[in-house]
Amino acid sequence: MKKLNFLIIIIMLAVASCEKDNTSAASGDKTTSTSSTGQGGSLARFTTALDHMYVVDNSTLYTYSLADAAHPQLKGNINVGFNIETIYSYKDKLFVGSSAAMYVYSLADPAHPSKLGQASHVRSCDPVVANDSIAYVTVRGNTRCGGTTNALMVYDVKYITQPLLRKTVNMESPWGLGIKGNRLYVCNGYTGLNVYDITDPINPKLIKQLAGNTFYDVIMLDDLMVAMIEGGTALFELKPNDEISMTAKITN
Repeated sequence: MKKLNFLIIIIMLAVASCEKDNTSAASGDKTTSTSSTGQGGSLARFTTALDHMYVVDNSTLYTYSLADAAHPQLKGNINVGFNIETIYSYKDKLFVGSSAAMYVYSLADPAHPSKLGQASHVRSCDPVVANDSIAYVTVRGNTRCGGTTNALMVYDVKYITQPLLRKTVNMESPWGLGIKGNRLYVCNGYTGLNVYDITDPINPKLIKQLAGNTFYDVIMLDDLMVAMIEGGTALFELKPNDEISMTAKITN
C-alpha cells in the first residue's frame, strides 16, 4: 500500500499531460503536442513523451501510442536487458535504469525507440533523471539488486553513445530523485531529502537537508514537489531561498 497513492498521482499527471496535448492539438498547437514529456517519479516504470507512453517490466520496453489518449494502442515491444527497474524521459531520449546499467534510447521515431548506448556499473537499483548533457543516477546497496555501493553518480551524456562517469557522491540510502532548474532533489531514505546546487552540473553541491521523513521518490511540478514518504504521499511547496514547506499529506 505504500506506493498506491503515489502511483495514483503519477497516473493522474500522465493523463493530464495527455489531455493537455490533445487539447493543444485540437486548437492547432502542434508544437506542444509533439514535444511534450510527462512528469513521473524517477522510480516510475512508465513515462510519457511525444504522444506515446513507454512502460517497462523486468526485461521489456513497451510502446503505446496516445494519439487517442482514451484508447492507448500498443505499437511494439523490445528487449532492453534484465532486472529493469525504472524509466525516465527527457525530450527525445529515454533513460532506462536496471540493476546493472543505465540504457539510453533515442525517440527519433517515437513509435520505435532505438538504443544509443549504455553505462555499466555496480549492481544496485538505479533511478535516473537527466537533462541535455548530464544524467544523474542513484545506486543503493544491500537490497534485492545486490551490491554494496550507496551513491549519487553523475554521467556526462553529451556524447550519448558513450556515457562517461564524471562524479560519484557517497550517500547513506539514496532512492529516487528529481530536477528543477539548477536544483537536484535526491531522496536519501531514512535521513530525509538532500538538495544539491547543480549550477555546475558535474559537481553537485549539497546546500540543504530536509529531515523528519523517510523519502523514497519525488515528482517536480512547477513550484510543487510530490513526494513518496514513509506512511504516505506528501505535497511540498518550493519557496525562494530553497525553503521547502509541506502543505498536505495523504496517509496510507
